[in-house]
Amino acid sequence: MTVRPFDPIGEAVRICRAGGNLTARAAAAAIGVILDGQADHTLAAAFLTVIHERGETAAMLAGAVAAVRARMVAFDPTDADGRRLQVLDTCGTGGDGAHTVNISTAAAIVVAACGVPVVKHGNRAASSSSGSADVLTELGVDIDAPPATLEHCLRNVGITFLFAPKFHHGLRHAAPIRKQLPFRTIFNLVGPLVNPARPAYQLIGTTSDAAAKLIAGALEEMTERPLSAAVVSNSEGVDEILPAGTTRVRWVGDGLDRNEEWRPDQFGGRSDLERDGWRGLEPSAADPVDLRVASPRESADRIRALFEGERGALRSIVIANAGAALYAAGVAPSLLEGCQSAKEAIDSGAAAKLPAAWARLSREHPTPLD
Repeated sequence: MTVRPFDPIGEAVRICRAGGNLTARAAAAAIGVILDGQADHTLAAAFLTVIHERGETAAMLAGAVAAVRARMVAFDPTDADGRRLQVLDTCGTGGDGAHTVNISTAAAIVVAACGVPVVKHGNRAASSSSGSADVLTELGVDIDAPPATLEHCLRNVGITFLFAPKFHHGLRHAAPIRKQLPFRTIFNLVGPLVNPARPAYQLIGTTSDAAAKLIAGALEEMTERPLSAAVVSNSEGVDEILPAGTTRVRWVGDGLDRNEEWRPDQFGGRSDLERDGWRGLEPSAADPVDLRVASPRESADRIRALFEGERGALRSIVIANAGAALYAAGVAPSLLEGCQSAKEAIDSGAAAKLPAAWARLSREHPTPLD
């Protein structure tokens, strides 16, 4: 009698179709087969479909994150003396279909200009007009820089970028399977949770309160989680903070497990937003406050214009997101004070200077002594 080898993906599909929920270990085993390039594509697609239809759980997501982390290339952020840095990341789940400027990337630059070390983790666009890797390339940053250069950037300009494909080799096996499917999969939710630098602080944007609850729940289940993570959502379905509406926040971290809401006055008040040009998220295509872009180059041009003093909705949103990140990192005692610091970084010209310096350093190849 021939004994068939155990198939984690087939077993996961069987459990879900029978009405059961996967444990973190079972989810990790199934995802691991995909990441190792050993999965039958049809069966893997069935697995991703069935958990999508049933609804992913926090345990499933925690298991998927564990599988990705177990195979990733680690990045240890340290200062010149070899001491570990407590870095921050600003990242969204993506998939909101809004095709906006790269708000999280712009906010990350502002945060770095405020003196908080940032390790941004991201990829090229999948469903948007411009991914973080795409816009940074347009800004002149070498996203394929070697690890020594990445460290060099972090130590000298306070920000660096980890291009996901270089640190998560196994995800290339998942890509063709995901492309077969007409919906977001659990891998979209994994992205913000697998930064190879394991940041101490995070601002995570989601497209719905359900997704925020799921990500916060997965963070709570992990043995290693950020000191402070703010998982945010809004009624517009955009994975960024929109300061003219209500932002729902789920905090996760040491003694932080709580929910709250942020309203416009906490970002500086509606009058402040209107002075900056805010008129809502759905202006006409001809309106100068339109946040949509058609390409990475357009997104980069919008970010440069913002840093050079252009007023409008983009300024309001970037300040709100950067201010929230500073608050999450504990360097601002309140959301309002975080936004004030973000404004100062833009208005002083500090944010405008950073991309060019970052681009230059990203093309240098320092020796280990540097």
